Amino acid sequence: MDKLNSPSKKVIHQAIMEIKEPVVFQQMLQNEKGEYYWKLLEWNLSELAERFGDIKLPFRIGYNAGTMSPQWEVNCSIVSMTLLDFIQNMNFHEDSKEWYYFDYKYMQEWFKDKSEIINSINWERFNIDKTGNDSTLWIGSKGAHTNCHQDSYGCNLVAQIHGRKQWLLFPPSSSNFLQPTRIPYEESTIYSKYNFFCPTKEDEINILKIEDTARLITLEPGDVLLVPPGWWHYVESLELTVSVNIWLPIITDNISRVKEAIVKLIVARIGKDVSNVPDESDCINLLNIAVEECKTVANVDLSAKRKKRTVWTAKDLATEYPAYVKLLHELSRTKLEEFVKMKRDRFSENYIDLLKDNSETDSDAKNAYPFIQHTTENIVNALCHPDVVNKVTELLLS
Repeated sequence: MDKLNSPSKKVIHQAIMEIKEPVVFQQMLQNEKGEYYWKLLEWNLSELAERFGDIKLPFRIGYNAGTMSPQWEVNCSIVSMTLLDFIQNMNFHEDSKEWYYFDYKYMQEWFKDKSEIINSINWERFNIDKTGNDSTLWIGSKGAHTNCHQDSYGCNLVAQIHGRKQWLLFPPSSSNFLQPTRIPYEESTIYSKYNFFCPTKEDEINILKIEDTARLITLEPGDVLLVPPGWWHYVESLELTVSVNIWLPIITDNISRVKEAIVKLIVARIGKDVSNVPDESDCINLLNIAVEECKTVANVDLSAKRKKRTVWTAKDLATEYPAYVKLLHELSRTKLEEFVKMKRDRFSENYIDLLKDNSETDSDAKNAYPFIQHTTENIVNALCHPDVVNKVTELLLS
C-alpha cells in the first residue's frame, strides 16, 4: 500500500467538515501491510458471536415482501436472541420471508462490561477521538433496511464491518420531491413517504420526478462512507451485515436543534393520536435551551471563519487521494428507473397488506376515526414541512 500519497488525519478531518457530497474512504482502516487497525474488522462472525456471549439483542422483524407503505420501525415486532442464534438462524433460512435488524444501538449501552468490544474500534484515522463508546452498531439479515430519511443533525461516518450494504442517496435539495413526513415521529429523523424497499407504481412515478442526481454505492467490509449534512438515504442489507457509525456535530446543529424542538412541540400538541409523541413540557424546555444556544453562538467571535483558505470538495479530495477516496456512482434517470423497477418486481408475487395487519393492534379509538387521524397527519406534516419550520425558526431567532 502506497502511504506516500495518503491523506493526513488533519486533511481528512477538515474535508469531512467541508465537503458537501458523499464519498467512500477505502484502505483507511488498514496499515501498509493491509492489516486492519480495528479488531472488529479482524474478527469473523463466529469470533464476534463468541465475544458477544449470551447477551440477548432485540431485533425488529420485517417482511421480505411487497407492501403499499414503508415498513415503519414503530410497527415492527421485536424478538430477542443472541448473536450466535441470529447467525445460525440466518444460515439455516437463507431465503427467509422475514428480515431482522438490531439497529441504531449505542455500543456502550449493550457492551459496557465488555471492554474488548468497546475498544475494538476507534476513529483516530479520521482525527476523531472516539471509540465504541461513542458509536452505534447495526446488525441485519438480508432485506433488513432503513427507510429513506434525512437526519436533522450533523454528518455521519459509517464503517462496513461484515457483508454488503447498499446505499441510495439524494442531495438535500431533493426534499420537496421526496415527500417529507414526521409521521411516524422519530426524533431528529425526517422520513420520505416513499417505499424504496418495494416501491408502488405511484412511488416510482414520483421518485422519477426528482431533478437532482441520486448516488448509489454498495459498501464492502473496510469501506467508510461519509454522509454529509442533509443528504437523504435509503439503506438495505444485501446479505447478513454488521456496520458501525458515528455522528459528528457541525456548526449549524444549534439552529437544527431549534427546528427539531419546534417539530417536537407541534407533534406533542397536535399529533397525539397519530404518533409516539414526546412530552410537551420537555418540548418547551428544549426549545428555550436551543434558542438561547443560538444567541450565544451568534455572539461568538467568528474571525476564524473569515480567514481565507482552501475548502475541500469531494472531487478535489478524490483527485488528490485516488487510492483512498472514491466518489459515489451517479445514477442517470434510466438507471434510477431500473433500480426502482427492480426493487418493485422482486416481490411481485409476494405482497402483504400492512394496513390489515396493523389494524388488529391499533386502538379502538384510532380505528373509529380514520378520517380524523388522516386529517391530523396532514396537518402535522404541513406544519412540520421543512419550509414552514425554516420560516418559523427564522422569525423566532430574529
